[in-house]
Formats: sequence, C-alpha cells, structure tokens
Amino acid sequence: MTATRLEQCQSEGMGFFESIRQTPPPKPVPSRRPAWMRSDAVIPGLVPAEVMLVRTDEVAVAIGGVRAYPNGFEFTVHTRLRREDEAGPGGGGLLGRHGRRVRAPDEGLRLGVMFADGRRAAAGGGHPRLDDADAGRLVLFENGGGGSSCTWDGNFWVHPLPPEGPVTFVVSWLEHGVAETRAELDGAAIGAAARRAVILWPEVPEPDPGEGHAWTRHVVTADEPQDPDTS
Repeated sequence: MTATRLEQCQSEGMGFFESIRQTPPPKPVPSRRPAWMRSDAVIPGLVPAEVMLVRTDEVAVAIGGVRAYPNGFEFTVHTRLRREDEAGPGGGGLLGRHGRRVRAPDEGLRLGVMFADGRRAAAGGGHPRLDDADAGRLVLFENGGGGSSCTWDGNFWVHPLPPEGPVTFVVSWLEHGVAETRAELDGAAIGAAARRAVILWPEVPEPDPGEGHAWTRHVVTADEPQDPDTS
C-alpha cells in the first residue's frame, strides 16, 4: 500500500488492518449425505423387541430400543457389571472399554450383526468405504452412548435394512468368560417398522467438508454375502 493510499484510509477513519483488502473464503459446496448415514429428518418406527444376549452371575448384555429408518436401523446395547469396572467408561465408547485386566483386544466386548443372506459386519474402528456401503454392503458402527463403571448403554447404527429372515446379533466377552453367543430378531419386523417411520422434510445437502477430510465414525463394512449355512 502506498503512502498516499495509507493517508487516505487514515483520513477516512479506517484502521491499518481494515484497509487491507480481504479475499472472501469460497462458499461451501453442498454435497449429498452418504447413503449409509442415518437421517436427522426422520422419526423412526419402533420395533417392540428386547433380547437378552448374555446373563451370568457377573455380567449381562441385552439389546433393546430398536428404531427403524428408511435406510437402516438403530439399536441400544445395554451392558451391566456386577462389580465395578476398574477401567471405567473411558473415552472409546462401549467397545473401547477393555475392563479390568484385558490382555488381548479379543478379550473385550465384541459385537457383530449378520443378515439372513449372509452379509455380516463387526463393530470396531476404521473409516467407511463409501463405494461399498452405497452398493448395499452392511455397515455397523457405534453412534454414541454413556454410562458408569458398572453400566454402559451404547447406540449402534446398521445400514441397510435387512431382508426378510432373522437378523442375528453376535456377542463375546472373553474377559468375563463369555464365549461367542447369538440371538435373533425378525428382519421382517424391522422392515415393517421402517415403513412406519415418518419423514419430516427433505434432507438438506451438507456443505462439502473440503479436501483432506475423513469421516471419523467407527465403521466396519461387511464381507461379501455368504451362504448362511457356512456361518
């Protein structure tokens, strides 16, 4: 800036920094939400079902609160410990709690879901593969929760909706002596609840987060469909 221009700005009551011409940031470009994401513009249909997966003298794991959406369903995992978990709830969510004396990752609580056509997924970590998820592959991830040293209630999202037939929930918790155990819900009941979901308004495209951004939800996509008899 020349001395003449600076003197002119000062005479107009403009400060030094205000006198510097700023380039406005580019406007965000709206982008479509990934097909696997739960919509915020839907009141879900409820599935009247509760499943007790594990009940011992020391721990319990149950599934309830199944809420169905047009593109998937959400459920709550309830865990209870008879004695205080020294690790506490921690910051890693339900599956990030490693308990009192875990020696290996597979000793903590593990959760998986399988559809009647053989598609399956295990909740854990990592980023979604958007192309696979949009092609109908199974996505399962933890979507918030809370608790204490003896309790934890975690919400999990599953995409897409299941086909007719059983939806199998699989849990193990070797730290507490719980080997792999399974329980089923009716996939047709989840589909019927999804048809009762209320779409409030059209989904608004979200601003593109920009280059270098990565989705940070804990997501695992499934293997290719298999023959259910081989599971």
